[in-house]
Amino acid sequence: MEEEKNLKENKKKGNSLLIVIIILLIIIILDLAFYICYDKGIIFTKQEETSTEEKDKDKEDEEENVTFSDNELEEYIDYIRPISIGPSPLLYNTSYVNSSDLSAAEKIQYLGSYIYEKTTTSQDFAYNIISESDVEKAVSKVYGPNTYEKTKFNLGCGDYILNETDHNYYSKNGCGGASSMFVGSSIIGYKATKSKLEITTAYVVYIGEKETIYKDYDGTISLETLRYDSTNDIREYLNEYAKNNQDKLYHIVYTFESNNGRNYYFKELKNDKV
Repeated sequence: MEEEKNLKENKKKGNSLLIVIIILLIIIILDLAFYICYDKGIIFTKQEETSTEEKDKDKEDEEENVTFSDNELEEYIDYIRPISIGPSPLLYNTSYVNSSDLSAAEKIQYLGSYIYEKTTTSQDFAYNIISESDVEKAVSKVYGPNTYEKTKFNLGCGDYILNETDHNYYSKNGCGGASSMFVGSSIIGYKATKSKLEITTAYVVYIGEKETIYKDYDGTISLETLRYDSTNDIREYLNEYAKNNQDKLYHIVYTFESNNGRNYYFKELKNDKV
């Protein structure tokens, strides 16, 4: 009787041990299957890896080099041309400009020459007129969509004031003047990706009264004496001089940024004169 009881208890213990072993095996198998799925990216990490791959692709696209022609580079530089009698101090006597720091009027002022090309004159020649539509298009083209604001602005010769009735800006005519101060510049390089365009120029300044080419706008660092016969001659000479002597001249770096790899908008300029 006692022997039969012991036999039943041993059998019961054996069954319990077997159950424990089976449970452990199931857990091990499930863990192994889970690890294999995780390692293969079947569960949990697939979305994360896809997201990482997309980010890496976006980064590669941003860093991919983009090619611009000389004419395209010149076009971007020509946007930033404040009107001035002689070289503009807003470019050549300023160390740094960030578009986000510019007021609505200053944004237009930095596009002075580009916007002034749209000017017409009233029938009595008393006023210069620029349509608000042309100003808005110019600002949006250079600074980006929704960057235009209605404002009074100055292009170097009298304020332009908006007439809300006919949507034109008016400025009294009659300003003018001449200068014997000229600037020559040359694009000496650029870096371009789908997110950023940097254009580097070298420049020199000529002061006619002194018949001297200078490195700086203030005329404190002389480079060469020069006499000229015509305005065209001096401009061509200065541009060539800037191109051939770029290493010893001051540089301006213009930066434009893009969100789509197609449209680049003005961000900043740095003049290493300071």
